[in-house]
Amino acid sequence: MRRRFVCLMACLLALSAAGCAPSPALPADLGQLVTKLNAAVSAHDETTFKTLTNGETATGIRGWVWVNLGQLSQVTFKAGRSGSLWADWRLPGDIQPISSQVGTTSCADNGCRVASLEPQSDRPAPIWLVQPLQILGDDTAILLASTSTPPADAQSWASAGQAAQQAVAGVDLGDLASWNGNLTVELPQNALAFAQVLGLASSADYASTGAVTQIEGAADSSQYPVAHIVVNPQTTANLTLDQQTLLLTHEGVHVATSGTPVAPGATWVSEGLAESVAVAVSPSTAADEQALAKASCNDGLTPPTDAAFGGTDATAQNTAYAVSQVLVGLIRSHLGAGAMTAISQLWQGQESPQVDLAAWSQAWCAS
Repeated sequence: MRRRFVCLMACLLALSAAGCAPSPALPADLGQLVTKLNAAVSAHDETTFKTLTNGETATGIRGWVWVNLGQLSQVTFKAGRSGSLWADWRLPGDIQPISSQVGTTSCADNGCRVASLEPQSDRPAPIWLVQPLQILGDDTAILLASTSTPPADAQSWASAGQAAQQAVAGVDLGDLASWNGNLTVELPQNALAFAQVLGLASSADYASTGAVTQIEGAADSSQYPVAHIVVNPQTTANLTLDQQTLLLTHEGVHVATSGTPVAPGATWVSEGLAESVAVAVSPSTAADEQALAKASCNDGLTPPTDAAFGGTDATAQNTAYAVSQVLVGLIRSHLGAGAMTAISQLWQGQESPQVDLAAWSQAWCAS
């Protein structure tokens, strides 16, 4: 009381009450809280936003979160169960909003506020909540990198994303295609940010993974899912532009086909299709993978198991991708215009009588 009294007295003496104006009253309930949060974001009212979020327990608030929010095409906060705070958010190229848990709320006698606005330990975090963002590209191919990413590196990834989008958009994916033609690439600034975006405690299981296609929690489950490519900063720091393009083209196929679940045992079809499209932009990689697949020939080629694509053994993984790419390539070359129908059947765990991988791979191995 005394501090407030002294402040008021000083203001009166200076004839300037504005400098010591009391903070606005906090919302009385969670419904009012999210309404005021959304109004503050919509009106670009940072002062009110901070009033609602910068309490003594708001350890997750940083100045760049506010800046990031201003770069989104859409963001709507909403209250969840047990005091959780959620946001429906959309980037320029997204097909629909993504729904993410972004913090917690608390209410006391003096009203409700955001207790934390930060990545949740057990849920994927939106990229705008883990690092200050710079956004490059346009709606068809957008890159979200950290403001600390060197400009040349960010531009290289942005260029790779544009090339990948064009490569995937130019391929007939038949009824497997479930995207709007846009590609979004997220470039976390470090291993911690990468793990937070995936909702993991650690990125240790991704020691040999260049990127992941993450299917986000869509706000409307009746529509196609939203898929973003998340680049692993630990394994891609030294990639050339061509290698970046190869990686993003592969993941871009996964984005474009993310609406069709892969049947158990058919991972080789999904990965083989993505890799066959990717190596088309890199003849040297195609030759390397053919050599790797040749080394695996044993009276033909056997489709890799689902487990072959996991783990941390990079050599085993590379072999699985190479063999799958060759097998899917054989389907595409033998069946031509009808290839995608057969690939779609295999993808969904159905038989495809017109496919004879045993004979085709035996002939290929003998060539």
